[in-house]
Amino acid sequence: MASIALQHLTIPRSTALSGMLGLALLTSSVVFSEPAPVDVLMAGFILALCLMGGGRIGATTTINIACWLLVLAFSFVAVSLSPSFEKALVHQVVTAFLVVGAVAIAAYVAEDPVPRVKLILNCYVVGIAIACLLAYIGYFELVPGAYDLFTNYGRARGSYKDPNVFGAALAPALAYLCWLLLRNPAHRARVPALLFLFMAPALIISFSRGAWISFAVSMLIILFIAITRTRRRSDHVRMLVYAFVGTVILTASLAAILQIPQVSDLMRERASLTQGYDVGPEGRFGGQMKGIQLILENPMGIGTFTFRVVHHHEEVHNVYLSMFHNAGWIGGLFFIGSMIVTFAVGLSGSLRIGPLQSGFTVATAALGGLIVEGLVIDSDHWRHLFIVMGLIWGLADARPSRASHEGCGIEPKFGGG
Repeated sequence: MASIALQHLTIPRSTALSGMLGLALLTSSVVFSEPAPVDVLMAGFILALCLMGGGRIGATTTINIACWLLVLAFSFVAVSLSPSFEKALVHQVVTAFLVVGAVAIAAYVAEDPVPRVKLILNCYVVGIAIACLLAYIGYFELVPGAYDLFTNYGRARGSYKDPNVFGAALAPALAYLCWLLLRNPAHRARVPALLFLFMAPALIISFSRGAWISFAVSMLIILFIAITRTRRRSDHVRMLVYAFVGTVILTASLAAILQIPQVSDLMRERASLTQGYDVGPEGRFGGQMKGIQLILENPMGIGTFTFRVVHHHEEVHNVYLSMFHNAGWIGGLFFIGSMIVTFAVGLSGSLRIGPLQSGFTVATAALGGLIVEGLVIDSDHWRHLFIVMGLIWGLADARPSRASHEGCGIEPKFGGG
């Protein structure tokens, strides 16, 4: 009888796709190396979406596909100039896969945006929470041998291969939780508040200055949208109370964690705007000046990894300069163009009150932070960057009939007039 029952068991297409993408996002924080588990799972999701349907590609995604096709085309041409040809080729293949993943997320979101955005954001937050737990276990040596596995140079990295990536990946999750805190009444804000308080210290012990800046930018964008889109006085009062209480709690938490000698010592070192390795002709800023000169002299680029192999001892630590190196003038300009278009579309959606506003706001705030952080680090292979871009593309391409229904639990209650 059991076998007969199983023969008639069917799984709806939307459920299957949601399960596959949700599982991929739950593992998106496990990135010790490439390919990561999330890449394998995303490949399965992309294949299933192509075979089963359940997505749609609209104008915004199409425009960005065109931009990225040009970026990739010129990147593959410039690979021939790289002294590390095989590694450079693999790097660009990975970039192409991440772009395809962003397009798949956009198509998936556009078909049924409200519940699917909630699924993506919730699964992403859970994945980051797991990474934070591992970071605490390693940083505070709660399990023998965990320190070497989950830290790097005295900085927490969780399940990421680098503390800077760990810190940067935290920012979108914290932005989402902050938005939920601002828009929910007290009884519905408890879980986001507890998660925020659990995850925020992990951002501190990543000791990533870029991630701190990214988080600050994201918070400013969220606060700007929340305040300007709110018309009711009661909402303003509630947000001010939350902001005050949150600031007090975070300040107290920071003061407590700074009592730990290893934290306070490294905090004093990392809190400086510049480090010893930033200055001088061989420092980070000196390398960026070399990078600018090479861009001016090489319209077709110099090829992936050429800068660190031939011209400097490390990468340029600026994703925009890096893309000009990898893809030449045309590829670099279209990369910047895609970032600008995506952010502009997201900001426009964030300022429109409706069921999609929350998704637009969180993704745009996260993207804004990542765009600024890109000035001091190479972020072109950060999976969370492509996740938030895909979210914005999909929300912009959502069908009006699908975008009009509510019930996902993250649409704003304030500002409705």
